Formats: sequence, structure tokens, C-alpha cells
Amino acid sequence: MVREPIRFHEFMPDKVWKWKILEDNLEKVLALHDYQEIRLSVLQDSKVLKDGITALMQGHEADHAMQSVLSLSDVDNQLSLLSLRPEGTISVLHHTARITNPGEIHRFYYSGPMFRKHGKNQQMEFYQLGVELLGSESILSENEVISLGITICNALGLNEVRLDLNSYGCHKCRDDFFTDLRKFLDQHKEEYCQVCYQELYANPFSETRCNNPKCLHSLRSGPQISDYLCPSCKSKFSRVKKIQANLGNRYKVNPHLYKNFSYYNETVFDFVTEHNGQQMVIGGGGRYDYLSARIAGKKIPAVGFYLNLDSVFEIMEDRGLFRGKTDEFMVYLSSESENMEIMALQFAQELHGQGIKTIISPEISDLHQESQKARQKGCALMLIIREDNIREGKILLKNLVKEHQAYVPLKDTIPAILVARKALEV
Repeated sequence: MVREPIRFHEFMPDKVWKWKILEDNLEKVLALHDYQEIRLSVLQDSKVLKDGITALMQGHEADHAMQSVLSLSDVDNQLSLLSLRPEGTISVLHHTARITNPGEIHRFYYSGPMFRKHGKNQQMEFYQLGVELLGSESILSENEVISLGITICNALGLNEVRLDLNSYGCHKCRDDFFTDLRKFLDQHKEEYCQVCYQELYANPFSETRCNNPKCLHSLRSGPQISDYLCPSCKSKFSRVKKIQANLGNRYKVNPHLYKNFSYYNETVFDFVTEHNGQQMVIGGGGRYDYLSARIAGKKIPAVGFYLNLDSVFEIMEDRGLFRGKTDEFMVYLSSESENMEIMALQFAQELHGQGIKTIISPEISDLHQESQKARQKGCALMLIIREDNIREGKILLKNLVKEHQAYVPLKDTIPAILVARKALEV
């Protein structure tokens, strides 16, 4: 039986340069907003992850919510105490709690691979940017974070991105909502498959991926959190909408905005764009003021968001938003004689000192073949190293752009290359 391939990334050079452009643009915007990069381990403490993911759950509900986490096991299939990170927020709070004091504001970001189970326990890897603002309960902080997400999308060329907004309320709002919603689930239990029933009972805000045609899949027909918001939460949500509207950020209120992690409270949001004729959620986040008390034992109000960089990369690539350095000046070094390795490496070293990219041919071949290789690589010049020429104190310099070649004295080789580079840049 042929097994389905495990979905792990393999980035080749034709993709890596594009990823670097994407990452550079992210770093520039985040630096302007005073966000500091932190780097998280791919391996996470399983207990800390469980405490975070199941922050507002109990008993078997919490166990069910952990099924999407990829945990390590030994040869006897006994789970270890380590898991591959499924997200970054929990780790950020766990690691920074010891340096966060009351009244302090911290702005962090991180990026890299995350891992989860998908579908029929298929392992998947995906790249994600995470942005976290810790230490503030103010309405300004969450609007700063939301607007930063929009700014990043615009900087990447995704100018049509809009917001979906909702509020999950405070503890009191949620308690009343969860009580009625679980009553609804029990009353309609026969209309759900067992998996969806368990998942929605554990996290009513979860978005299930069920394909069973006889299953309701979601709680769209049940109670909605918007009907349970207390006056304070209603007022705060209204202010968030007003601020985003005044900033010119397009939004719509989505009462069915779901999150697969249960730790969010009050304002939640998604970044939505259109791709191949369909609406696509490329990121989102929200406020999570209660999470730190569960995993770190101290209250740290916080708000953050993620961007699915795989989705962003795909959209940017399809739209032709990556621009490479097609006119980069390069020199091709070719030897037509034996024992010229030292000479080739010395020339390469001198050219590198001038900031000139070089490609050294490892083979001894004729001029025509090497010229073809140099052109395929996009080189502007060739240095052809021959033992008899070196003894005579000269070297053959070929301009592949102007289809011209000439011998130059060895001592004038680098100056001649610099002159040629300047001429080609004009």
C-alpha cells in the first residue's frame, strides 16, 4: 500500500530568493513599529502547550483539543514530554513571563515552521509569522496590532485585504454563551458526527473540517456570542469598529468568525483576501488576556496575530510580485590548463573583495562550451585562464554582453573588470 507523502517543506534556490524578499519586507515594517524579533524552539514542552491550548476547557474536552498537536514518541509509541510547536503565542508567554513586569509593554515577532495534524492525522508543516503585544489592556493596543497586520499586507502588495471582526466577550459573556450553546449541541446531537460534536463541545469557536454530508459541521444555526455580550464588551467592540473605520481599514462584522484555539477573549479578527476567485483567510488573531495566568501564573494582558506565510507566498508568486536582481553583475572564471586552481581562486578572492559575484568552473573545457555555461548563468564577463598566457603576464577577458574579447596584463585585470562593470551599468 502506497502511503501519502508527509507534507514537509523543501525550499530550492528558485524559491529561496523569493522567501528572502518576503522576509525582508516583513522585517522592515515590523522594525518601523518597534517590534523585536525573538526565536522560539521548534520543540515545545507538551504540558505548557496543553495548558495554553486548553486554557478555557475541562476534562475530556481538553484532551480532544490536543489531538491536532504533533507529539514525539519513542519506538514503543509512548508519547514523550515534547511536541512540535503548533503555534507561537503560548511559547512567547511562557518564556517572556519572567521578564515581564506590571506596566511594561513588550512588542515581539517571530517566524518559521509550525506543525500540526490535519485531516486523517496527516502531518503538516506550514510557515507562519507571529506578532504579539504584551502588557496592555488598552483599546489602542489591539487597534495598533490590527492596523499593523493590514500595513504588512499592503507592504507585500496585498492591498485589497479586509478585516473580519467579532467579539468573544469576557468571562461572564462566555460562560452564559457556552452554557446555552452546549444545551443546543445536546439537543441536536444526532445531527452532528461524533468528531464534530466533540470538537465543538470542547471549543464552540472551533472551525471543524468535516466532510460528512449528514453533519451540520458548525454552530451557525445555534446561539451566537454577539447576543451574549455584556454592556462593557459591546461598548469596546463598537469602539474598535469605529477606530478601524476612521483609519480607512475595510471590515465587516462576522458573527461566525471561528478560532481553533480557545484562549481568545473580546476582539478577534481575520485578514481576508480574494485568490483565484475565492475568499481566503491569510491570517488573524485577537486578544488573549486570560492565557498567561493559566500557563505562567501571572496576568499579562496581550493581543496578537499570525499570518500564514505559505498562503501569502503563493498569492505573491501568482501575482508576479517578486522581483529578482536580473541585472546582477557576475564574472565567470574558466581554466583551459591544468594546475590553475590557485590562480582561479586568487582572482575570485580579489573580485569578492570588490563586491563582485563570481562563478568558478570546476572543469577544464573549451572556450565555446564555457561561454555557453557563462551565458546560461547570466554572467557579463569571462576570465579565461591559460598557463601559457599567465607565463606571458596576461589573461584573456571576454565581454559576453558586447561580444568582445581581449588580452589584458595580469596587473590590470581587476581594474579592467571594474571599468567593464561601470560601463555596463550606464
